[in-house]
Order: sequence, then C-alpha cells, then structure tokens
Amino acid sequence: MPSNLQLYQARLDISLTECDRLWQFLSADERSRAERLKREYINQNFIAARGNLREILAMNLGCEPKEIQFSYSDRGKPYIQNFKGIYFNLSHSHNLAIYLLSSDREVGIDLEYINPKCDVDNIAERYFLPSEQKIISSLSAQDKYLAFYRAWTLKEAYGKATGQGITNILDRVDVSSLLEMPTGETLQIQDWTLKLLDPDLNIDANYTTAICHFGHE
Repeated sequence: MPSNLQLYQARLDISLTECDRLWQFLSADERSRAERLKREYINQNFIAARGNLREILAMNLGCEPKEIQFSYSDRGKPYIQNFKGIYFNLSHSHNLAIYLLSSDREVGIDLEYINPKCDVDNIAERYFLPSEQKIISSLSAQDKYLAFYRAWTLKEAYGKATGQGITNILDRVDVSSLLEMPTGETLQIQDWTLKLLDPDLNIDANYTTAICHFGHE
C-alpha cells in the first residue's frame, strides 16, 4: 500500500467492560442507532465498530473520541465534519472490522466473510458482468467462492471510495482481471486504484478484503 495509507483492524466480539468503555465515545445519534438494533450481538458489533473508529481517528487527530462529529454524503459515505486532514473508510463483517485512513486522498475499503452457503452462481449471474460470471462459473467450488467474494469486495471498495455506492456500479465496473491473480496486484480504473490486500495484511483466511484509493500507487 502507499505509505500514506494506514490500515487498522479490530475484533467486534468484545467483553461487556470494553463495550461499556466504547459506548462512552458515541454520539447521541450513534447511541440511538445502536439501541434500535434489537439483536444483542449486532448491537455490540455496532458499538465496537463505531467506538474503535472514533478511537483510531482521535489518535490521528490529537483529540478526544467524543469530539469527532460525523456527517454523511447523500449516498451514506461518512466524513468528519469538524476536523480536516483525514480521509477514512471502514467495513465490518461477522466479528471483525477494518479501517483505512489517508491524509491526502479519498479511500474505500470492504471486508467480507466468505459464507460457504451463499448461492454465488445465481448472485453473480444477476449482478456481475459476463466476464466476471465466466471466471466464477469455471472454477472449482472452493475457488469459486473466493473469486466471488473478491469481486464483491473490489466493487464495494470502489463504490465506497468514489461515493457512488455498490448498487450503482455492480454491473459497470469490471474487476475480472483480479479474480484469479495473486493478491497485491492492482487494477486502475481511470483515476482510482483497486487492490486485494496481501495475505499478511488480512485478518483471517475466511475473509476477503479490498481497498480503493484515488490516484496511482
């Protein structure tokens, strides 16, 4: 990754004591959102994901976690309203969260748990480009799931970085060139760089992670 990108990881299956600590960092709006999540583990995961985000940003900004005020684009991309100098994005899946920060460029990141029960053929046929479908359908069962989730994370990261959202780019952004390549290879789409994270940066073999950032490496 470029030297000005910082990657952080956090587990979301935390203790009640840690959950209470992170709760203190949240805004009234975030607390309200958490309280609407009725399933306990989803509620806890939200508190952990947002609390850790605030702590990471505060460490980089030199402020208190509670001081940070978030705003959102019309398609839901978060940004910091009251401090300048940091671009960020986050993603969480299952019991893990991952965060990407930059001092000078827009970024997007996606983390997906590889669900072996997912009907990847039908989803790919419905949402992906023919070039991507062809690769996914030609692979063995194990490799098929990895390729599908690679495609999804790459598209999600691109949609988040550009602010377009994944629903607007699923069948428009072709990531087929990366689906069978070693991690670490990059794909340039106009002024944006897409990349699957190297294995030593991944949290767990059961996840795929992709990043997107503005500009070339």
